Amino acid sequence: MWISQKMGVLGQTGVQTQLGEVSNSTGGITVQAVGEYSNIPIASPWGITYLPPKGTKVLVLESSETILCTGAVMDTTGLAAGELKLTSVGGACIYLKNNGEVVINGQVFPKQTI
Repeated sequence: MWISQKMGVLGQTGVQTQLGEVSNSTGGITVQAVGEYSNIPIASPWGITYLPPKGTKVLVLESSETILCTGAVMDTTGLAAGELKLTSVGGACIYLKNNGEVVINGQVFPKQTI
């Protein structure tokens, strides 16, 4: 995987990546991968905080110093390259489209020129 390849280039050995499934997401996450990892931290871009629900496939990075959830496997069906969609398990959705439209819970806000 690209993360382990990048770590190898940086001279950091002993880094392993695993695909696992969230088995508990109450107050932190527990991931079942090669082993079970409890209350592991989640990495994301600055300003974005999330807690993946039970059953979500996630990527776990493990080294001698840390265990870290580095992201969730997402369904990109219907998205074009360059588009962004934020969704919640309850169905709320914000969709930033390439044509400049913003769609919030189905309501379309057209691009405005300033």
